Amino acid sequence: MEKIYTPQEVADRLQIKKATVYELIKRGELKANKIGRQIRVSQEQLDVYLKGSTGQDISTTVDESLPPVTDIPRFTAVSGGQQTDYLLNTSGLIISSQESRVVELLRSELSKNQGNLPILHSYMNDYNSLYSLYYEKTHLALTCFFSHEKEETKKQIKNLMPGKEIAVLSVCRLSWGFYVKRGNPLKFHSIRDLIRPEIRFLNRELGSGLRMCLDSTLLDEKIKKSAIRGYENDCLSHMSAANAVASGATDISIGDISLLASYPQLESIPFAHASLNFVFLKSDLEHPAFQSIYHGINSEDFKSGLLHFEGYDTKNTGNLILING
Repeated sequence: MEKIYTPQEVADRLQIKKATVYELIKRGELKANKIGRQIRVSQEQLDVYLKGSTGQDISTTVDESLPPVTDIPRFTAVSGGQQTDYLLNTSGLIISSQESRVVELLRSELSKNQGNLPILHSYMNDYNSLYSLYYEKTHLALTCFFSHEKEETKKQIKNLMPGKEIAVLSVCRLSWGFYVKRGNPLKFHSIRDLIRPEIRFLNRELGSGLRMCLDSTLLDEKIKKSAIRGYENDCLSHMSAANAVASGATDISIGDISLLASYPQLESIPFAHASLNFVFLKSDLEHPAFQSIYHGINSEDFKSGLLHFEGYDTKNTGNLILING
């Protein structure tokens, strides 16, 4: 009898995360069957995926230097409940964000002087991070939005936090770009090239600042989403977007250009600049824990750490903006 696998068993066998298996199924790269409410993958379906469209066994031809994909789980009611429990029963801080490297850099800086300040990093996209802050289920939202100037960033954040008095602490400015194979073999030069029928695109998750920026730009450029091959397919992190292009699963994706330091197979085509900020309630500004965050971000060690990421600009790092409701 042919072997049948659960998504978790496929993930274990391929040494990837279960979320990545679901993403492969969603994109149609890995065929699967739905039995009742359960997803199952047959041995034949798995073999077809491993052989790939060229007929070669990609289990032995995928570049071994590709970093492992660390997808960010989508927000769920369960994770929201865990946050609430942490909020009510500990003296620590909850930071909601997809930007894990910056959170770890800050955690490292705080440990020098605030070793007893526990931090829970809750993985959420920009929209859900601010949504959670709005309902006071998190303490800080680390968000990244498209920005030409400070007033533009303030407007985007205020629109998602109506009636709230908030503080916005600048972390850095960074660059977003389209990921392409090194040498740009498809001659991709701008967002308008996304409608070329031979180009496969991998989008970003709904609710991420990058997706909002992309959708806004498509509207401004009068480009129909339906004209983009793969527009409906999305991934949950910069790393999964880069991996997809590096492995040949897609032709073009989009993300933070600093990730390309780990991907010598790729280069980027400029797309937009973005502003990375900590957002929290103005009423918390004088709390000792938030003062620790403020001083940590303003430290020279933290700023120096940010400069290790390609394209990060620390000119405004540590600047504080207050927004009235």
